[in-house]
Amino acid sequence: MTSRIRLNRAARGEYRQLSGAPDAPPATHRRGRVTRGIRVSAADGAALLTDHWRAEGAGGTTLLVRTPYGRANMEGVARFFAERGHHVVVQSCRGTFGSEGAFDPLHDEASDGQATLAWLRAQPWATGPVLSWGGSYVGLTQWALCEGPLLPDAMGIAVSARRFDEAILYRGGGFSMDTVLAWAVALDLQERTPLSRLWAMLRSPRRLRRASFAVPPTDAPHTARAGSPRWVTDWIEHSDAGDPWWQPLHFADDPARIPPTVLMAGWQDFFLEGQLDDHRFLVDSGVPVRLVVGDWGHGGPDVLRRGAIEALRGFDDPTAGPAVSVEVSGGAGWRELEAWPPPSAPQTWEATAGGGLVERRDDASSTTAAAALTYRYDPADPTPAAGGRSLNPFTAGRRDQRRRERRDDVLVFTGPRLDEDLLAMGTAEVELTVSSSLPRADVFVRLCEVDEKGASTGLTDGYLRLGPDTAPDGTGRVRISLAPLAHRFAAGHRLRLQVSSGAHPVQLRNPGTDDPVRDFRRLRASVQTVSLGGEAPLLLRLPVVD
Repeated sequence: MTSRIRLNRAARGEYRQLSGAPDAPPATHRRGRVTRGIRVSAADGAALLTDHWRAEGAGGTTLLVRTPYGRANMEGVARFFAERGHHVVVQSCRGTFGSEGAFDPLHDEASDGQATLAWLRAQPWATGPVLSWGGSYVGLTQWALCEGPLLPDAMGIAVSARRFDEAILYRGGGFSMDTVLAWAVALDLQERTPLSRLWAMLRSPRRLRRASFAVPPTDAPHTARAGSPRWVTDWIEHSDAGDPWWQPLHFADDPARIPPTVLMAGWQDFFLEGQLDDHRFLVDSGVPVRLVVGDWGHGGPDVLRRGAIEALRGFDDPTAGPAVSVEVSGGAGWRELEAWPPPSAPQTWEATAGGGLVERRDDASSTTAAAALTYRYDPADPTPAAGGRSLNPFTAGRRDQRRRERRDDVLVFTGPRLDEDLLAMGTAEVELTVSSSLPRADVFVRLCEVDEKGASTGLTDGYLRLGPDTAPDGTGRVRISLAPLAHRFAAGHRLRLQVSSGAHPVQLRNPGTDDPVRDFRRLRASVQTVSLGGEAPLLLRLPVVD
């Protein structure tokens, strides 16, 4: 049914935010219409409900959005683009918001995307370029479009990645329980009535925490009152590195099948590392690509506004503008770069047994006496994450670390007050020698900034699950890459490095056994030993730029 555009309250707010942005072009087409509930047939005959937005006198360019989160959630964006002369097609993914079939994350997106592109290209009004657009799972639906003969002319992908499993689920060898649980709960709530959804959200923080301790972990969604979706069980059961089960769900491996792309990432987003891996893959493969990284988490108004402006630019030239634009956290603003990462010089800091960080002027042998620090890790009382990159809105992001740093299972090393600002851009690395009383253990390192009042804030972190093959030379020497950052450490502040054996539930606690993730019936505490100084220093290397 075709009708004039009328927005719900949330969509009106989103529309006003986009239209009021200082860099938003003015509306050129005011008489908008929308046809809702168009039945687009998938390859197996399932009807995928689709809305078509356009304005009188619109051109032939089209913005395509395939989303599992409801077409109504895109109405503010759709009107914004329609009023600037573009057709907008918003489709509900299979099994969501009236579309037929069952929602099985990732499995049907390539086939359904091809059916949608075939329908779209056949419409008499779609005579110009097609730009796919959106973030998170909507970004995954775009990568899936690269798996068939039909392609969009350009893609605008925010906070997402080509390989879901490698990007977030098992990075470092663990399992990202916090993100999986938060998504299961969000999907379970999204089609409920507003009152029921509000009541459930108010109770979600306590339920999510309790669910993260479920034994076996496959019971976690049920404990969180999110049902028992089969996909969570699948992801837990296929958590071994290189499991071939995931191969059909790795999208866009052929660079010849990838159109010009704009990638938008966030320093606080859990897709950050995977998305920057994608950027490197596209650059190395010669695919036209632009990268924008803001100091934001997963989604939010800043991502939406910047993404919409980049998409409008993309209709003319998807890769117009600087190759890389990054926002430097710590209040240093945006910078335009020729490439990511920019040229940098490693600045090395060494941890001391007294809890200090001492800058080393070169990579010569340690001048610190050999020592060792130990702590006990107990999976029955796992070291909490206290922030970090997760989908859980109640715990994610940059958080105060002082409570975490008071725990006996967290080693803390703090540098002196900085005489001048220090700008780090790139990937920091921690090199250390660690041993455990058990064959398997985790190492989690976090880089923090301590202000003049002593408040410690987490900036970036890295994680590695240790096993018999982690340090094949038998020394226990490992290197852990922290998630990339662009941050200005202010003069008068101090660097701080944490070393621990977990960040539960951002990374599901290590049971201390070689039991698979789906088990966890046995929990064994362990003692970890971290070497310092001498032949086995603990080093932090920062990528410092002028």
